[in-house]
Amino acid sequence: MTDSVVKDAQTSAPAAENFWRVYGLAFMRPARAMERLVRSREPVRFGALGVAITGVTYSLVYFFLSQNGGRPTVFKPWLAIPAELYYRYNLLLHVPSLLLAWVAATGFTQLAARALGGKGTFETTLGALGLGIGVASWGTGLHDLFTTCLGYLRLLDQRAYEDAMSTPGTGAHRLIWALMLLYLSALLWLFTRGVGVAHGLRVGSALACGALGFIVYQSIFALFNR
Repeated sequence: MTDSVVKDAQTSAPAAENFWRVYGLAFMRPARAMERLVRSREPVRFGALGVAITGVTYSLVYFFLSQNGGRPTVFKPWLAIPAELYYRYNLLLHVPSLLLAWVAATGFTQLAARALGGKGTFETTLGALGLGIGVASWGTGLHDLFTTCLGYLRLLDQRAYEDAMSTPGTGAHRLIWALMLLYLSALLWLFTRGVGVAHGLRVGSALACGALGFIVYQSIFALFNR
């Protein structure tokens, strides 16, 4: 990727874009979606909407879990909150920690990208990473939303399913780890593509910046959410 996308976005009139078209495109052609985001009039709004989708999805997940007796089993809580009550607190912690992780990851990514010769703005980086979060989170989000809703409706024994997810050798354990790998791989890939397009960086530099943003985002997010 050359500087042409960034230069075009800075010198030409910003294009009117529809968020849902860009969001849908990001699942199939992330680089093209990021180009359209960078050229759009409102990259921050697009990023915020992407993060909002994740925020709403997992607020529902934690609501269902708080009502059906769920408790963390696959990943033990790091905060000093009893496991039996953790998801009730997660309803309050989730959105603030998501926003903190997004903005912090953007700040570190922006600094690294500019140090490596990037030309993009903080706003375009914020938008690109936000869109990436909103897309990658479906790697686990669809499963989590579906199963916790079933638990809330008493169509699934939530505690038994959570115990199965934490028991090596079970189908649920293999499934959750496969979905986690899908989510993490997608997040790293989308961050890399996003910062590469936003700053006009070559693949190696974009990967280094994307990996840094990925580590910062995931570290902060994992500290609060289980």
